[in-house]
Amino acid sequence: MIRVLLLPGLGNGATFLKIFRGSCGVKSFFLLCIAAATLAAQDSNSDSGNITRSITAGSEFFDHDFVNFYVYGNGVWDSRVPNGLSSTGQEVYGSDLGWEAGGGVTATHTFSDGGITVNYRGSYRDYQSSTSGSGQQQSLALAYQKRLNRRWTLSAFASGAILGYGSSYFSTSAGSSITPGSPFGLESRFANAGLSLTYEQTRRLSYVFTGSLLINTYSYGSAANTPGAIDSRGVNGGASLLYRLTAKTTIGATYNRSDFWYSPNAGTSAVDSVSLTLSHKFPEHWQIDLSAGINRVHSAGTAELPVTFLFDGQTLLAYYLVPYNRTIYSPAFQGVLSHSLRRSVVSISGGQSVMAGNGLFLASRDQFANAALSYSTRRTNLSFGLNFTRLSSVSTDINSTYSYYGLSASYGVNLVRYVSANFRYDLLHYNQLFTQGNFNESRISFGLSLSSKSVPLTLF
Repeated sequence: MIRVLLLPGLGNGATFLKIFRGSCGVKSFFLLCIAAATLAAQDSNSDSGNITRSITAGSEFFDHDFVNFYVYGNGVWDSRVPNGLSSTGQEVYGSDLGWEAGGGVTATHTFSDGGITVNYRGSYRDYQSSTSGSGQQQSLALAYQKRLNRRWTLSAFASGAILGYGSSYFSTSAGSSITPGSPFGLESRFANAGLSLTYEQTRRLSYVFTGSLLINTYSYGSAANTPGAIDSRGVNGGASLLYRLTAKTTIGATYNRSDFWYSPNAGTSAVDSVSLTLSHKFPEHWQIDLSAGINRVHSAGTAELPVTFLFDGQTLLAYYLVPYNRTIYSPAFQGVLSHSLRRSVVSISGGQSVMAGNGLFLASRDQFANAALSYSTRRTNLSFGLNFTRLSSVSTDINSTYSYYGLSASYGVNLVRYVSANFRYDLLHYNQLFTQGNFNESRISFGLSLSSKSVPLTLF
C-alpha cells in the first residue's frame, strides 16, 4: 500500500530537507548522568563528587556544595537558515543573524554517604529570517547517589530535553544515543529516568539491578499531518554480576532487556543483550570501562518508508506501508576512557549498540563516538566536544543511514564579579539521507552572562 502526500510549490524535497535540518537537536549532552549512575554502581566505594563532574563542567569552580543561578544573552550567526522560496519553488538557504536569551541553575549537595546534582538550562532563539521559526531549547539533568547501609547503594538519574527546529547539539554521553531526533520533527522532546541498586555481598563480589523508562515525542508544526514520524516509549531492566579482581580492576557479566513501543501503531521491538565488562582505574584519576556482547532484536509491525519524486511539476512525498516481522543478532561493544580532576574533565567513548530509533528507522543499530574536554582556571573555562552517530534500521529493509557529526567549542571568561563573556562555535555535518545530499552548518554565538557566582558559562 502507498500513501502519497502532495507538497505544492516545493521542488526536490525541500520541505523534507528543511525539517531534517533540525533533527539532531535532541541528543542531549546531559545524558552523561546515565553513565555516572552506571559507574557508581560498578564501584560502590566511589567518591560521590564524581556525579557532579559527570554532568556539568561548572563544578570545576567549586569544592563542595554550591548553587549557581545564571542568565545570558547572545547574538547568533548561522550559516544555513531558510530564507524563503526561489522562483522555481525550491527552498533557499543563506546565512543570517539572530539572538538568543536564556538562563539556568546548577546545584550540588554532597553528604557523607552520597550526593545530588541538578543542572538545568533553557533558552529561546530567533533569527531575522521570516521563514525560520523561533524555537526554545531546554535541558534538565539530575544525578543522585546514596549508600543506604553497609551493603546497599542507590543511584538514580533523570534527564530530559525540549529542543526546537535548528537546535545544535553536543553530547558528552559516555554511552550510545538515547534519542538522536526525528528527521520529521520541528520540535523533539524526550525524558529518561532510572534507578540502580547495588548489593555488595563481599568486598569483591557485588550485584547491580537497573531499570529505566524512556519517552520520545515529536511536534510537527505545519507538518502535523506528515506520516512516517513515529513517537516511541520504552522500558529497560537488567542485572549485573561484578567481581573485583584487585583494588583497581573489576570484571563482570550483564544481561539487559529493552522493550520499545512505536506510535501510531507502527509496531514493537524487544532487545535482549548479554555482555562481559572490564573496568580498570589507572593512576592520576584515569579510568577505562570496556564491554562486549551481543544483542538479539525482534521487531514486528508496519513501517512507513518515505520516498520523494516529481509528478507534473510538483513534488510528491510518498510512503510505502510495509509490514515487517524479523529477528536479528547484532554485536554490541563499547569503550569509555575518562579522567576527572578538580579543574579538568576528559571523556572519550565509542562503540555499537541497538537503540529505540529516531522516529523513522524504528529499532536501530547505533554506531557512535563521543569526546569531551573541559579545562578551567580561576576565571576561565575552555571546552571542546566531538560526536558522531550513524543509525541503520534493524527492524525494516531501509537501506539508507542517518549519520552526522558535530564539533563544538566554547570559551568563557569572568570579566568582573558576577559578569562573564562567552563564545561558542558549532559545526554540524549531515550525511546523505535518502535523496538529500551532504551539507555543513556552522553556528557562532557570543554574549554576556550574569550569575550568582563568578562563574563563566561552560559548554556542558
